[in-house]
Amino acid sequence: MTAHHSKSPALYSHFDVISCNPCKAFFRRNAENAKELTKCNYDEKCEINVLNRRVCSYCRLMKCFACGMKVERIRCSRSGTTSMIVAKFHKYQQLPTLNLLQSDQSTLTIEQWNLISNLLHCYDEYGGLSIGEHFIREQNALPIKLRLKSTSLIEFTGMALDGLRFLYEKNQDFLSLSTNDRLILLQNTFKHMGCLTTNFILYKVGVMDYPMYYDAIGKIANPSAVVAARRLATQLDFDVIIMTLILAILSFSTINHTVYSKASSLNISNIKQVLYIQDVYIELLWRYLLYRYNFEQAIKFINNLIRCIFTANDIVFNTEEVQWYTDQTDSLVQQTKKILTLND
Repeated sequence: MTAHHSKSPALYSHFDVISCNPCKAFFRRNAENAKELTKCNYDEKCEINVLNRRVCSYCRLMKCFACGMKVERIRCSRSGTTSMIVAKFHKYQQLPTLNLLQSDQSTLTIEQWNLISNLLHCYDEYGGLSIGEHFIREQNALPIKLRLKSTSLIEFTGMALDGLRFLYEKNQDFLSLSTNDRLILLQNTFKHMGCLTTNFILYKVGVMDYPMYYDAIGKIANPSAVVAARRLATQLDFDVIIMTLILAILSFSTINHTVYSKASSLNISNIKQVLYIQDVYIELLWRYLLYRYNFEQAIKFINNLIRCIFTANDIVFNTEEVQWYTDQTDSLVQQTKKILTLND
């Protein structure tokens, strides 16, 4: 038997609907806070199945409601009443099923969807948008004059960067490289990836809509970083899968001369392997864009993503002398280096 939502294996009824454990957990986490979820950017028409169910939390939750999941069942389970029963079927009680893959015209293979799913799972589990959602709830609970202050943004950045390191530690393609190549790539790419993921999260939860955010950036960084941050805010309108794939591509980037460093440059020992892996992720991004949009829109998206990466590089350049940010990134890079070396 499979879940109505995602076609994953399901044997039980959760909140009045036959569903798999991941959908059960998702509904329990989000159903009572539906208004706090980031709205869908695609007219609430996202296809939800086992391969792409993490693309849009809003549409996934709406599908849970449409299939019959009930919020009151969550409250019952919390008060001690069981909300999970063995599903019994007979000829007088047959629950409807949905063929969620029927309209899937994707050029992505099952292996490629699995790779996307694994990347997204890692991004979600170790931070991702959940950090931003928690941050904006905390800020909204404060008086207006106390919101988005310098200390809170510095603290948020530290949490976002800490979650980022798991994209290195949990990526099997990254771990397949030699220890030397892993450490070089980590050192060269962490700040760029950190800049993108931090700003993407803040964009998604609406922080970049507030003028006070840019005032705080001016205080904890410099005016040049404010200008670049405003520009980046106009270039981040894409979903979390695209962001995850960009981070995967950048983690294998071999270009490291965008910012001057006193440290001597080190050479990657197996450049062909690194570029091959990066090409795999680039193809994956392109195929996903074609799945999500038409060819012309996909081309425009690629152009925008290139501009986005250049803007992120501009921010990295302008924050190179910002001590608190350098301390945060250097500390996390050193921690991650130790873990990558121990796991060798």
